[in-house]
Amino acid sequence: MTTRTAKATQVYEGGCLCGAIRYRATAAPVRCVICHCSMCRKHSGGPALAFVHFPAEAFLWTRGEPTRYRSSAFAERGFCSQCGSTLSMHERVLKDRVQVAVGTLDDAARVQPDDHVWTQDQLPWLRLDDDLPKFARNSSAVPSEAADD
Repeated sequence: MTTRTAKATQVYEGGCLCGAIRYRATAAPVRCVICHCSMCRKHSGGPALAFVHFPAEAFLWTRGEPTRYRSSAFAERGFCSQCGSTLSMHERVLKDRVQVAVGTLDDAARVQPDDHVWTQDQLPWLRLDDDLPKFARNSSAVPSEAADD
């Protein structure tokens, strides 16, 4: 007799500051990256921006959806039009996933970053003392259309 153990579904939930937008992911993250590029800094208002990638088929906006701003020919950035919270990144080459800002997760401590990207743009006063891989531009882990501007 064979017994099957049901794998518990991992659920990650989050949303914007005012609560107008909420989301749910029902699969483990594909990856998590901390980006130091100037566009991510401007989008977030912080010295870097961490995004967690969830499989698109396991992701749902449960209340509202972000307003999108086309930040380049290959990507759009999502934000709440009511409170301004940075929410998401939508890259043409990564249509199989949804990237959400780690800080929007209800329990951000559940995800662990995989690497730092665009460290060539890192602010000189920001010290990275973790053991994560650091890439001057894009990580070799995912395709990207991003280029130097």
